[in-house]
Amino acid sequence: MNLSKNKFTLLSTLLTVGVAALAKTAVDNRYEKITGKSAPKNPETDDASLGDVILYTAITAAVGMTVKLLVRKFFTKKWKKLDGEVPKHLK
Repeated sequence: MNLSKNKFTLLSTLLTVGVAALAKTAVDNRYEKITGKSAPKNPETDDASLGDVILYTAITAAVGMTVKLLVRKFFTKKWKKLDGEVPKHLK
């Protein structure tokens, strides 16, 4: 089975974006549950301080990047099982 670099990139991107959206929703829900306030997505809002916005953004970024790396690692491992090797651009 010969799987192409373009297929890998497309599927990897779709999977990563989907899981990242779920992770962001999870962060939003946890933030709201812990603080009792909605997630501060806009730094210009009067409802949240700049510190709240920075904290929320930092947590969202850390979770998002961690999820992205884990999904990419998992997907690459599964791809290698199917194709026997990862695309050359990843080596």
